[in-house]
Amino acid sequence: MKRIIITGLRGGVGSTTIAANLIQALTQLEESVHVIDFRSENLMSLHFALDFSIKDGWSKRVLSDESWKKAAYVSNSNLSFVPYGLLTVDELKTIKQEVASLPHGLLNVFPTQPEVVNEWQLMLLPSINELDDSHTALLDSADMVLCVINADIQNYTYSQQNASFQCFNQRHHPYFLINRYQPLSENSVDLSLVFKQELAEQCLPMLLHHDTSVPDACSQLSNVIKYAPHSQFSKGLNELAFWLLAHFSAKTMEGI
Repeated sequence: MKRIIITGLRGGVGSTTIAANLIQALTQLEESVHVIDFRSENLMSLHFALDFSIKDGWSKRVLSDESWKKAAYVSNSNLSFVPYGLLTVDELKTIKQEVASLPHGLLNVFPTQPEVVNEWQLMLLPSINELDDSHTALLDSADMVLCVINADIQNYTYSQQNASFQCFNQRHHPYFLINRYQPLSENSVDLSLVFKQELAEQCLPMLLHHDTSVPDACSQLSNVIKYAPHSQFSKGLNELAFWLLAHFSAKTMEGI
């Protein structure tokens, strides 16, 4: 199993949208893949048209001493996903306390499964500033950590000044994916070049464009690749999926 953890440099960079669309891109390449939402906002369910009345999710199952797998759903597009679930304030405190008490945090709930081959597991974690000790072992277990950034002055300043980001980068060596790129904006173009220069090989070669099809698709309870397959954003996600296949294929060849 290939475990890819997706997070964001800060809130609002679009990592939820990317995780929800990457599963579609990989599925179209005939890969077996599922995605798990670790964000208590539970917003990924919007991309899979999960009924708003459904409060189920892996956190609800864990609180009931059940397997997280029982919270798995399959969308109308035949995409497998596991929502976080809708918790009360007291339930949210309880699940955090229970996970924090485990020796390896969330990794105890979601252990690696080396016996499961030819499958992708995408995990959407909170943004870097919201990560805590319960996420550390899970991040260490990943085959790849992917951090979403925006090419704007806020993201750049955060990357230069935030201590939690520096620690995260040094420990987990993530790949960085630039989202909401605007080719007609000098600021966006310039900061993209700065990020690519400073992050070097950690910065992925593709750029995900700022695209009006993204909010339009979300409002239709759909993912962008299905709603607007020829959009700039969809083309970028497909490039990312192909890059991931090539990357892991190369690693497999190195291990032979």
